[in-house]
Amino acid sequence: MVARVPVARRMVTADPKRFTVSLFGVGAAIGLVLLLQGMWTGQLVQITAYEDRVGADLFVAEPDTESLLGDTSLVPLAVVEQIRRLSVVERADPVHLHATVSELHGSKEFVFIAGSAPNGLGGPWQLVAGRPARTDGEAVVDSILADDHGLEIGDTFEIKGRQFEVVGLSQETRSWMAAFIFITDREAGLLTGNPETVSYILVQSEQPTRAAAEIEEATGLAALDPEFLAVNDRETLAGILESPVRLMILIAFAAGTLVIALTVYSGLVERFREYGILKAMGASGVNVLGMVLGQTAVLAVAGSGVGYVMYFGGAWLVERVRPQFWFALDPGDVLIVLAGSLLMAAVAAVIPARQVARLDPASVYRGW
Repeated sequence: MVARVPVARRMVTADPKRFTVSLFGVGAAIGLVLLLQGMWTGQLVQITAYEDRVGADLFVAEPDTESLLGDTSLVPLAVVEQIRRLSVVERADPVHLHATVSELHGSKEFVFIAGSAPNGLGGPWQLVAGRPARTDGEAVVDSILADDHGLEIGDTFEIKGRQFEVVGLSQETRSWMAAFIFITDREAGLLTGNPETVSYILVQSEQPTRAAAEIEEATGLAALDPEFLAVNDRETLAGILESPVRLMILIAFAAGTLVIALTVYSGLVERFREYGILKAMGASGVNVLGMVLGQTAVLAVAGSGVGYVMYFGGAWLVERVRPQFWFALDPGDVLIVLAGSLLMAAVAAVIPARQVARLDPASVYRGW
């Protein structure tokens, strides 16, 4: 086994130009798989940023609410004080979440309005400049949205006929489809035209399970775990985009497999005589098959290394050009792609291996 590895490596690298082209071909396929997977994972992280990072242990919502993206929740503002009186509740703050289309500098933008009490839960979790909104007419704008429209602290913009001054810029507060704009809860109530209701009441408690039971019993509302909402939001996004993304990953996988198969097969055709001599000298079918598998494995593993480099370069470039797209790879994603590259090598070895298996050693002596 140890002796076969150098032979396979020397065979596949015998033609440096072909090997280099093949290496970059496989690397491009692996890099594309990683980019697609990294972008998909990043979008799943982005789409649940509010639930994951706003700091609430529970979202008190209208009964039957299951998702921030897919459902509309209306909760009477009056129940906030009722919830605050529960001994197990440490903090309860109202929040408005409202998706709308805003016109900024002549172009329409789909945005999420988040209205929260000054110094309360529900506001921006990462400020990069300025301060939170404290009074009516003030807003914290996602920094990417601000860059797109040339907004700076002190500038003004309009939403539904109301003027807002930018007092802060937030980071990691947008997804590929929309950015957050944070305002006061009173201003959000005026925008929605229903100041007596809110979307959710955000609750902090050291005993969230007990707090959820007491809140539901006292108010008849649903007290939801943020992860429950996040899972359903990710499923909503997956129902829209997962199939096309998986199809593109499959196509990239197929392209890499074909590159490996064509490289090894073309090298095998040129060396049919050598393989025949090896079989005539007593090399078993297993020995020769090992050489073919070794060549495909060398290309797959080396191509994976090139692919990882291409992934980091591609992710960096996309984030510079389109910063609203995030990239993230879980360790499990990396292992899956590595296993996929080895599977790619095994599949690519099928055609060359069949050709070698049918090779008659006697053909060497007939001048084949």
